[in-house]
Amino acid sequence: MLEIKPLDLDDEAAVHAYADVRTAAHPDSVRERVIASLRAPSPDFGEVVRLVARRGGEGVGITSVGLLGGVNAQLAVGPITVHPAYRRQGVGTALLDALLPELRDRGCTAFESWGVVKDSAGEHWAMARGFRIAAVRTMQRLTVSEAVAHAVAPAGYRVEQWVGATPEPLLESVARTRQSIKDAPATASAVRAPEWTPQVVRAGEAEALAAGVEQRVVVAIEEVGGQVVALTDVPLHPSDSADTRWGTTAVTPAHRGRGLGLAVKAHMVRWLREDRPELERIDTGTDAANVHMIRVNEQLGFVTHREVVVVSRSC
Repeated sequence: MLEIKPLDLDDEAAVHAYADVRTAAHPDSVRERVIASLRAPSPDFGEVVRLVARRGGEGVGITSVGLLGGVNAQLAVGPITVHPAYRRQGVGTALLDALLPELRDRGCTAFESWGVVKDSAGEHWAMARGFRIAAVRTMQRLTVSEAVAHAVAPAGYRVEQWVGATPEPLLESVARTRQSIKDAPATASAVRAPEWTPQVVRAGEAEALAAGVEQRVVVAIEEVGGQVVALTDVPLHPSDSADTRWGTTAVTPAHRGRGLGLAVKAHMVRWLREDRPELERIDTGTDAANVHMIRVNEQLGFVTHREVVVVSRSC
């Protein structure tokens, strides 16, 4: 008989059942890290809903779905994962049926999963259960020791870096530069980008600080006028050690085509390599239509390892 319950972190058997499914489905996962991550804060989400499905006490499926905040407060994001030995037995559908009421009770109107491998059985399962494809993303990975990070800012620009709070004189131009991310290729995802104002930038910085996230930022500043015109960031979470994920990169429209995106990202790689020698890999995901940023990543040494789809449905 299939039993689905919210994950109780005080129930050692349930925690190990959860870890069994996660490591079986993702063999590169480290069991100890999976278990530790369950008790670590989740700075990207206000709340995480985790369900574990067991049959005869054995873990057969899990969900770990985060509830976003701010302008995306009605959106939940995360995977439904079934143990490879128990696929095609209705476990995923049963987990979805148990999950949706939990999300509706929390005010969610949309549910998305962002890492479904393109053309996989997971994509076909999602399409058959009311999801639609909202975007296609190219997933790339950088081996830090093999990075090609020689690019520097062109004449007329300088690069600056900081951790945490934006220097006050640069705050307004940082907000304008972040706002330019809205020029990126449109998708059908339910995610809404915030209207970047100085106040929103400060609020995001405060949230990251409270969650223990080390927000590293590199910007390009135009010498004439002293305004930020390109920006990239890497949020280093407390659990990040050998692996991390890139944040966002944006260049204002009037300054595109001058190599500024490559320059700030190369500077970030050099900074991380010097400051974080234990860091081995950096992952990033880019909308498949954003061929320019994919090419910039390739120039740094990022290698494409898969394409994924974002699948979306109502709760």
